[in-house]
Amino acid sequence: MKYINYPHTSLYLEKLIEDRDFLDLRNYALDNNVPIMNVETKEFIKTILINQKPKSILEIGTAIGYSALVFEKYTNAEITTIELDPKIAEIAKKNFKINDKNINLINKDAQKALDDLHQGFDFVFIDANKAHYIEYFEKTSKLINDGGIIIADNVLFKGMVLNDDYVDKRMITIVKRLRNYLAYVMDRDDFQSTVIPIGDGLTLSIKERK
Repeated sequence: MKYINYPHTSLYLEKLIEDRDFLDLRNYALDNNVPIMNVETKEFIKTILINQKPKSILEIGTAIGYSALVFEKYTNAEITTIELDPKIAEIAKKNFKINDKNINLINKDAQKALDDLHQGFDFVFIDANKAHYIEYFEKTSKLINDGGIIIADNVLFKGMVLNDDYVDKRMITIVKRLRNYLAYVMDRDDFQSTVIPIGDGLTLSIKERK
C-alpha cells in the first residue's frame, strides 16, 4: 500500500487557504529557509484555540515567533516560548516588540528550561528537535493542567514515518525516534491521543481529568 506524500497534500491545501496572519513573518521565513508551521496546520490549531480558550500556553521551538504571535492573537493567553538559538531568539523578540506583544521568551535548551517551569499550562505546542519529542512530552505532561492539550508538529516527517519508501538514509535516526514517539504517546493511559495527517502531521493529546 502506498501512502499519500503529505508535503504534496500540504502544498495543495495551502493554495486553498488564504493566510491572513502575520504575512510578513511567513514571507521572511520562506525567503530565509526558517521552518514555521504550515498554513493548514496553523488553521487547525487556531480552531482548537478559539474553541478551547486556553489561558496559558507553552511553546517549545519559537523560531522567529510566528506561531507564538498567532497563539496570542486568537487567545490573548499568557504565553511562554522556548528557543535555543540565540540569533533566532533575538529575531523573535524583535517581532514580539514590533507587534506590541508581551510574550515570555526563554533562550535556553528546552529540556533544561522545562525543568525550571511549574505546572499550570492549558496548551502546549511542541515544534523543536524531533529527536527529543518523547522527552519534551514527558516533561510537559507534568506541566499541563487536567483537560489540557499537547500538540506536536511534524510527526510524520515528510511521509518518512509512514512509509520506508520515502525515508532519506540521512534521516533514519530521526524517523526511528519519531516512530518511537508515536508509539509512546499513543500508549499513555493518562492522555487521549490521535494523529492528525495534515501539514507534516500532528499528534493531538488531551490530558484526562482526574
